[in-house]
This record gives sequence, structure tokens and C-alpha cells, in this order.
Amino acid sequence: ILKFLLMNFYFQIDWWVIKLARKYDQKGKRLLDVGAGECRYKKHFKKLAYKSQDVKQNTDKTIDYVGEAKGKYDYILCTQVLEHLTQPEAAFKEFKRLLKPGGKLFLTTNFIYQIHMEPNDYWRFTEYGLKYLGKTTGFKVEKLEQQGGIFQILAYVLITLPLRTGLERWRFSYWLYIIMFSPVIMIINLAAAGLDQVFKTKSLAINYGVIYAA
Repeated sequence: ILKFLLMNFYFQIDWWVIKLARKYDQKGKRLLDVGAGECRYKKHFKKLAYKSQDVKQNTDKTIDYVGEAKGKYDYILCTQVLEHLTQPEAAFKEFKRLLKPGGKLFLTTNFIYQIHMEPNDYWRFTEYGLKYLGKTTGFKVEKLEQQGGIFQILAYVLITLPLRTGLERWRFSYWLYIIMFSPVIMIINLAAAGLDQVFKTKSLAINYGVIYAA
């Protein structure tokens, strides 16, 4: 609920992964979820063989590879991880190594978004930067999708402004704000999402989703 109220574009990421699962979740295929965290997307891939990778084990002990992953895969899923890697190009080369010929990389990352997971937040990517990373490492961009346009950026700034300027320091005030203004926040988010569909702009986005072919 909190993500829907304050970070509506995250639902676009979730929906993007759900659509991928509907198309690519097939028996006999193998998928590696890189930077899987709590493996939140595993539930969407029920037919293929799902494997997970991260730099540390999660609380449920569901990470298959801590550190370097092994094997070959038809698909790699990497959501909201690229901005936290010190060497993005090296990561793409590793994706290439792990993918079977003709395999696909499904990736999402931030463009305009706050600093988070400090101090391990290093990059923001334009669509041209994402295309360049693919080109220089042997990938072809099959599809690039903008997630959250100029109105959703504006909505996010307005909605979180009271939190950024002091309310988040006090837990009671934080939750009081969320509870009291949740209807208004929801209306603003829905209106922003609708306006982004009417007034499409390529110059500003919160996030990008990309499908690369190896």
C-alpha cells in the first residue's frame, strides 16, 4: 500500500515483470534473477527453472548463488540493481557470459530518483546510456520502456516533500501524514499516471525497463 501511495512507478516495474512472466515463463527454460534480494518475483515464474543471485544471503535463505553465479541461462532478470554497481559495463559482460546464445536480459534502472541505499548508489542512466551499454557489450536492444514520466516525477516530489523536510525524522508524524493524506496522495498519483499517458515526453522519466537480446 505504501509503495502505491508514495512510489506509484514501482507498480509499473512489477507490472512489467508480470508481463514478461506471462510471455517467457515456459517449461525447459532457465532464468537467473540477479540482485534478487528477497526473491519477490519468483512467484511469477512457475514453469521455468528460477535461480537467484545476490551479494549476500537473504533472511529466508532463498539465494542460490551468493557472489558469482554459475551455469547458463535463457533469461536474466535484473531489477533496480544497475545503479548500485560500481562497474556497469563489467556487469553487462558478466550477463553476456551467463546467457545462452540468443538469450535475453530483462533490466530496469533509475533515471530521476533520490539517492538510496547509501553509500552504494553510483549511477543514473538515460535511454542512450542504456543503449550504449548494450551495444558495447554485444547486446541488441529489443525494447526500451519509460516508466514514470514528468507528471509522476512532479507527483513524487510533491508527495514526499513534507517527509524530506522533516516529518520522516519522527515516526509518529511520518505515519500520521501517510494515514491522513492517503486519499489525496492516491488521487495525485492516479492523476499523474493518467497525464503521463496523455502528454508523453522522452526527456524525463523516473525509470526505464529494457529487454536486451544476447
